[in-house]
Amino acid sequence: MFEKIRERLVLSLLPERVKREALSPYDLMSFYQSGQPVYGDLTIRKATREGYKMSVYVYRSVRTIVQAISGIPWVAEKDGEAIPNHPFTQAWANPNPEFSGQDNMEFLTSHLLLVGNSLIQPVMVGGKPREFWMCMPDLIKPIPSDVKGEWLQGYEVTTAGGKKLIVPPDQFLHFQQFDPGNPYWGIGALQAAARTVDTDNEAQDTQKIQLQNRNIPPGVFQFDQNLTDPQFEEATQRVKEKFLQKSKRGEPWIMGGGYKWQQMSLTPQEMDYIASRLQNLRAIAGAFGLDPWWLGDRENSTYNNVAEARRSLFEDTGIPMLDDIRSTLNLKLSPMYPDKPYINYDLSNVAALRDDEEKKSQIATRYFAMGVPVSQINDRLELGLEEFSGWDTSYLPFSLAPSGSTALSGETEDVKTKALNLDTEEKKTMQWKRVDRRLVAWWDVIAKRILPLYVSEGKAVASAISGGKSVKVSADELTASAKRAIDAQRAKWIELLLASSLVVIDDFGKMVSADVGGTVFDPMSAAIRKWTKEHAAENVKTILKTNLDDVRRVILQGVDDGLTRPQLASKLRVFYDDKSTYKAMRIARTESAQAAGYGRHEAAKQSGVVKGKTWLSSRDDRVRDDHIAMDGESRGLNEAYSNGEMYAGESSINCRCQDIDVLK
Repeated sequence: MFEKIRERLVLSLLPERVKREALSPYDLMSFYQSGQPVYGDLTIRKATREGYKMSVYVYRSVRTIVQAISGIPWVAEKDGEAIPNHPFTQAWANPNPEFSGQDNMEFLTSHLLLVGNSLIQPVMVGGKPREFWMCMPDLIKPIPSDVKGEWLQGYEVTTAGGKKLIVPPDQFLHFQQFDPGNPYWGIGALQAAARTVDTDNEAQDTQKIQLQNRNIPPGVFQFDQNLTDPQFEEATQRVKEKFLQKSKRGEPWIMGGGYKWQQMSLTPQEMDYIASRLQNLRAIAGAFGLDPWWLGDRENSTYNNVAEARRSLFEDTGIPMLDDIRSTLNLKLSPMYPDKPYINYDLSNVAALRDDEEKKSQIATRYFAMGVPVSQINDRLELGLEEFSGWDTSYLPFSLAPSGSTALSGETEDVKTKALNLDTEEKKTMQWKRVDRRLVAWWDVIAKRILPLYVSEGKAVASAISGGKSVKVSADELTASAKRAIDAQRAKWIELLLASSLVVIDDFGKMVSADVGGTVFDPMSAAIRKWTKEHAAENVKTILKTNLDDVRRVILQGVDDGLTRPQLASKLRVFYDDKSTYKAMRIARTESAQAAGYGRHEAAKQSGVVKGKTWLSSRDDRVRDDHIAMDGESRGLNEAYSNGEMYAGESSINCRCQDIDVLK
């Protein structure tokens, strides 16, 4: 269906005359004739013989890249987590009885570098790939299809006996380096560097011949008289015998009378031999994406340059090639497995990307700022840390607040008004704005963390609705399927709300501690841990129920409209796309307000100096009337306000009122 839609879309953009010819979109993709095998400009045999085996620069370039990335492990993942003992991981690491996984990767990488194409033949057992065999690109050629809407007719394979066969397109995994003029067959780095390689090889041949000739500059023997043909032949033979044999090199020249040696001047190319070879080295290194340091150019070598060259090998060359290989594996190989895993590579043990302990610490800090638990950071960076309380907890750190936010930046004393002696409306307004700016800054931080959960939930619900053998089912059955998909997200919701609450409590609790004289605030006290656990469980229950109610309404409407399961799934995807951002922000506002209120209240209790509190209504035009009426209402620290709340924002949704701490 999608192929037909795409073809109609392309045809709609073409002139009427072309439309009448029923042109296929695939006809516009290549200069090559359909039904005929596509041959590259450079064979692997020629590339190996005249490049890899003949040029030390090409050999070193290929070996450097191959050695860097061929041993990097590959994993199968689901939702960002590695799947233990997945069939792909086991088969790719041990592809066949003759080659290891690293052997296969060495062939794959070197073929890509030399000719731009690498082909692997998967051997299927029980409907899944069991073995992988590397193939020689020279023996396999793609055949563009002559059927509209079909990319490949197959591959032309040349057997060991010279027989040509046509095999189906799914017979091989074809990896290729981008050739803008040929979408069927790639181009390797060697082809771009071929002229430079030939020039460098010729320069070495010239130098070799000069050494064989005693490294004597070009010259002539001049005779006083013209020589007959026999005399010329005899003189030539004597020179070869006396001066060109290896055993005669370095001996003094003793000549008879009647002729003399006249040396010719060196050409500029001969005089600049070393400099020209250095330029060739750099050009070849550039074609392969390497720092010239790897090929022996030490002209500007320093310790820092060497370290950067090692890092650049991965960041600028190795990782982009691994990305290309990964994309092909996920496009062609992943669908061969029932669970369709995401195939990825693991760089965690690459030493060049983790130079020293200081850099490890900096990387760990960044990971923690992203909310990665310390346990995962420790495993990935091999920090050697011992397990501690909160080891597996993911936190939303304070540093994730929007940059440049006045709410979360340092405050000057002339702006900052402590929560003491707020005896004028001006001071009360300044205090409210100060706390509110900090609260608002957390909205985006938390909403950005919540949004992916809605996106994930939307995909899960749509998948649950579209699945199943029957096309039409009852609204109750569809709702039950949606409920299972939504409930499956519960653990992630709880983890996120726990982390969000803890970091907001920590931030606002420390604000109160500073305001009342710098008392110590413990954000991980037993009371706080108990509150966050109960709060997260209760609020997640409410959130998921609300989500299910919204989905049920969409399902009921879709069933009434006679939608099929795929149509209903599509409608739910649109619903989640439209509502997710709004819902994420609504939850972020409520969660941050409740956590901030509790954090301030708990810090006041821990301080030992706060004895009471006073309700401070929001100083804007969106405050509730009943909250306006409560403005200035004072209570003891452990006494509830008239609306039943122990602190402002405890149970009210989107409430931005606050408490003023009273010391006596």
